[in-house]
Amino acid sequence: MHKTLCKALHFSLLAALLAGCGSTSNLGGVAGSPSGVSPSGLDDRTLANQFLINDPNLAGHILSVEHLDYPVVTPPPPPTGPTNSTLVLPVADLEASYEVLFMSLNQKLNVTPATPECVSDVTFIKRQPETGFFDLDKKPILNNPLGVTGVSFQALEYDTTVPLPTGNQTFHVSGGLLMPLGITKSQVKGIVVYFHGTTFNKSQVGSEYAGNVETQLNAQVFASQGYIVAIPDYVGQGIDWQDVHPYVIYPQVSAQTAVDMLSAVKSTIANQYGFMSGDPAVKLFSAGYSEGGSYSLWFNTYLSTHPGLLDTFYRLTHSVGMEGAYSTSRITYAYLFEDVSAGDGNPFNIQNQVLTNIVKPLLSADAFLSYATYSAASNFPIVFNIDFFNMKASVGVSQSDCNVDGQQVTVASAFARPNTTISSQLLFSGLNKSANGERYPGQIELLVSSKNTIKSLVDKDLLSASSQAQLLKALQEADADLSAVADDGVSIITLQQDSVVVPNNFDDLLAKFPSKIKSAIKVDQTKLFVLAGVSDEIGRAVWVPPDHLHGPIYEYLYALHIFNGF
Repeated sequence: MHKTLCKALHFSLLAALLAGCGSTSNLGGVAGSPSGVSPSGLDDRTLANQFLINDPNLAGHILSVEHLDYPVVTPPPPPTGPTNSTLVLPVADLEASYEVLFMSLNQKLNVTPATPECVSDVTFIKRQPETGFFDLDKKPILNNPLGVTGVSFQALEYDTTVPLPTGNQTFHVSGGLLMPLGITKSQVKGIVVYFHGTTFNKSQVGSEYAGNVETQLNAQVFASQGYIVAIPDYVGQGIDWQDVHPYVIYPQVSAQTAVDMLSAVKSTIANQYGFMSGDPAVKLFSAGYSEGGSYSLWFNTYLSTHPGLLDTFYRLTHSVGMEGAYSTSRITYAYLFEDVSAGDGNPFNIQNQVLTNIVKPLLSADAFLSYATYSAASNFPIVFNIDFFNMKASVGVSQSDCNVDGQQVTVASAFARPNTTISSQLLFSGLNKSANGERYPGQIELLVSSKNTIKSLVDKDLLSASSQAQLLKALQEADADLSAVADDGVSIITLQQDSVVVPNNFDDLLAKFPSKIKSAIKVDQTKLFVLAGVSDEIGRAVWVPPDHLHGPIYEYLYALHIFNGF
């Protein structure tokens, strides 16, 4: 928790501020205490939002479980030879872990499977045809129909040669491999290449199981049901933490990294299940969430336009994108550079104004570091507001809250660290920044402001006509293009409202390529409940609809049912 903010955001001050602004109405309704109002006079959603501001790392962390009874996974012992250690995960443990995630179980707060919100979640999902009527009450992981007894996990390293604006470049990268145990090759349903979401800790990636719930969720939902899952870490992440990650704007890089990973794991898979030359090709699926949602569809496009790249051991079958930024040049650009408001008709279809306000500096830092590195010859001053790049505190912000490992560093240096979470430092470095006639909100303003354009975080040169043309060209090249994909070759899933990757991306892609999309599913998040992180702090359950950070818990089930249809 950040003491500077804790002191600044006293409940009494917040109550007065919110009452004066009349702005709690656009924060969204929420279940909680019977009145929905705490003894301090603040509604539950405001309490939850204050908690996010106090601990911004949570806003940059998909599937945070610190406030749940989520079991701690013991990592495998370090390897004693050239072969990586394997972690074996019994299906009983996977079932128990997924139930905690799905229902937000917390014994201290008396959140149990019998809690009404938990019952409601289970009931809603099992009534959806698009989930295959997935019924958690029947313990479908433990009692899976194939007889999978467990899932193995191992990390691996390999080389990948990827296309970048300056030409092909080779990197030594890593990834994670999940394999279902207790079944034969005839029972293997296929292999899923999974593209993970944005992370602000380069070690919270596919090659990390014990400390990465997104990897664990892949074991719980996909591998337990008979799918092998390969999770590339991406260039610039995992073992390759010292390099800049080509974030969002260069999707073909991640597509090629996945192709190279498939080549690297082929012999491991063949040896595990006894696949022989002459056997039918293994069905190949892809899935991705958030940053990875677009990569998953790009993976299909990439293989469709480069058919000779894929080893004949695999057969491209279908791709699913979840909460993906499919329109980088229009919708994602507008989300960053315009003021995004939950009011005024909510044109971006966000759910939580505060979460949007928090993540925009984080996403901007990641995207513009990537763009400056690979498209502007690392000339950071012509892209960034230099004070933001230098992570220099603005007036009203403590420099200690901007520092990484106790030191003031640049955005580039902050990202070039292993096992270091930098979400909160990036946010604090963006607060109160002024440039180009704009100012990013300050600490308390994050709760109520919709003046959140990131123009104050970039250099004036980036806003010039010539630089904008160059930027938009790069963004247009990153827009999801399904022209070469087979009809019904992909599916897309989104929440009806998402505060980080807005569902307008979903709508835009569906309008452009209706014949290419087999299933287009919008999940009504108002029918589901997750336990807010603030619950532990105030000593009672505060329930909120799932937003971007919790979407995978439920959306994976829709993807699983789509894959099961092939």
